[in-house]
Amino acid sequence: MSGDIVSELSQAFPHLVFAQHAALAPHTYMKVGGIADVFVHIKHAKDLHTLVSYCSSHDIPCTVLGGASNVLISDEGLRGVVIKNQSAEIEIVKGEHAALVTVDSGVPTNVLVRRTLNEGLEGLEYFLGVPGTVGGAIYNNSHYMSELIGNYVKTVEIFSRKEQVLKTLTKQDMQFAYDFSVLQHTHDIVLRVTFELAYGDKEKLEAKAQEITKKRANTQPLGQPSSGCMFKNVHKPNGEVLHAGQLIDQAGLKGYRIGDAMVSDVHANFIINTGHATHRDIAQLASYVQNIIKEKYGVELEKEVFMLE
Repeated sequence: MSGDIVSELSQAFPHLVFAQHAALAPHTYMKVGGIADVFVHIKHAKDLHTLVSYCSSHDIPCTVLGGASNVLISDEGLRGVVIKNQSAEIEIVKGEHAALVTVDSGVPTNVLVRRTLNEGLEGLEYFLGVPGTVGGAIYNNSHYMSELIGNYVKTVEIFSRKEQVLKTLTKQDMQFAYDFSVLQHTHDIVLRVTFELAYGDKEKLEAKAQEITKKRANTQPLGQPSSGCMFKNVHKPNGEVLHAGQLIDQAGLKGYRIGDAMVSDVHANFIINTGHATHRDIAQLASYVQNIIKEKYGVELEKEVFMLE
């Protein structure tokens, strides 16, 4: 069946290269995941739009990956077409009081932040060192402490799979909240994002970014395969925030492992792949942690990582 899909897609998109039965693990930060029926890299937002549109209208399952830093892919892999989004354009238009930065969803978040720092633009310095791409950061409304990337968004250009149309959503349309955007309900595809950024002191912005990067390096298991924070922090109605990593640490779970999946001994909200962990290992460990935290503290931990199956 995948051979038929490759033949069909190759005829419809002769400028793209479609691979059959491609391993997905090398494309993820966790280094876990099975085989994609069909895999393709795209370099332009227009190709992302037209390919997703084609798959939707022809009932071909389609999954879009950016950096795959906040996802965990099933050991059984993914059916249909998996698109590796590497669209890469960045455009900056400077006004009197602020600049509009329009960026393709496949641009690595780190690349975007570095570009804005070089231009002396303020706001995204908090996200220097954040893995993944802009599309994923918008989908999940990436955060650093209380700073949300959605705070700096002006508009988001998306392709609606359901309606088969292009749309431009405002910040309000996106319904940004902690670790949330409306895209998690609609599953629309981010094509481009426009940020509105104020001007700042380039040296001070760089110093702040480096301070944040250093703190991240000292408190997170960087360099080890993981999908970032496994669980969301718990925001209680009275405004109190329970930090998932702190709860897991207090429960004595640092270093606990199932197979090659282990709760990091650097930051307890990270599950790392110590060698040949499977999706099953990681999912079982995450469930174990959730159960222990529920038993000890009566707190329900919700996964921050998206499970793709």
